[in-house]
Amino acid sequence: MAPSSDRLVLEDLHVYYDAIHALRGVSLTVSPGEIVTLIGANGAGKSTLLRAISGLVRARSGRVAFGEADITRAPASVIVRRGVVHSPEGRRIFANMSVRENLELGAFSRNDKAGIARDMEHVLTLFPRLRERIGQNAGTLSGGEQQMLAIGRALLTRPKLLMLDEPSLGLAPNLEREIFRTVENINRESGVAVLLVEQNAHLALAVAHRGYVLETGRITLEGTARDLQSNPEVKKAYLGEEGAP
Repeated sequence: MAPSSDRLVLEDLHVYYDAIHALRGVSLTVSPGEIVTLIGANGAGKSTLLRAISGLVRARSGRVAFGEADITRAPASVIVRRGVVHSPEGRRIFANMSVRENLELGAFSRNDKAGIARDMEHVLTLFPRLRERIGQNAGTLSGGEQQMLAIGRALLTRPKLLMLDEPSLGLAPNLEREIFRTVENINRESGVAVLLVEQNAHLALAVAHRGYVLETGRITLEGTARDLQSNPEVKKAYLGEEGAP
């Protein structure tokens, strides 16, 4: 399991896109070994938050720390090497490269050949379908297989914190459940912390330890997954249930 110092801390984070105030004073934490989910409507700022953590967009003010390092303005490449890894919405695989080549790209900053080989075998054990299609071009994979590839590629970086943006997007229900079971296994077996952005709040809260609700760039609720599942506002807005008993 990751050492206790590998904790993500956001303090009063503000992000703008030109005149649009996308994140408005967001503060949150993800501790080692946790699965933490962000739920909220489209346009609430969830993907922007992940992009700000991973260095793809710059915060106007506030602070992002991982462990003892302030990474608020660190380049994305430095943030990845510190162990904060972002699997973006839309998978972003390289369609004209093979499954193996896509996975190997995840290990581009590593030079421990034996460790890379072990991690490659681990990923192919987690996702047997990738083993079956190891020589195929990634563009020929189904949507579910492409999502497995995107997560597998992220794991090849040997993350301490894995950030997943909409991993179930566009998948059939059985594949959604398979992806989320794998996320649970990754967290349980290796202790990798997970920050999960997911439209399917039922699935997200079922696997998470804690969660935050993001609305128009602000955190409006936080708590254990169980507390959020039973919260009347969350039930009505995100779980499709009546808020009142």
